[in-house]
Amino acid sequence: MNKLLLVPLMALSFAAFAQEPAADAAITDQFTPPMIPHPVAAYLPITPTKNACLMCHQIPKPGMQKMKGMPTPLPPSHVTGDKVNPNRYECMLCHAELLPEKK
Repeated sequence: MNKLLLVPLMALSFAAFAQEPAADAAITDQFTPPMIPHPVAAYLPITPTKNACLMCHQIPKPGMQKMKGMPTPLPPSHVTGDKVNPNRYECMLCHAELLPEKK
């Protein structure tokens, strides 16, 4: 590869990491996915055709309100039409199980 081309490419790749940390922290804090407050081992693996999370965490119906004690329905960002968005079916990629505190 031409050395004259290599130096600018390296500079561009390092420039992507030179962002201000405070701005990154603010973005991360806004979009931190909620923790899963129950064990998940019985519901794994999650595949495009088998997602046990949907037994309780349903696609919300129009006008549906979450009531106390009711499982959280899928947010609109996880739904395309009347199905789970194909890019959002694997819950464990973003959400993590909240482990109980050790005594």
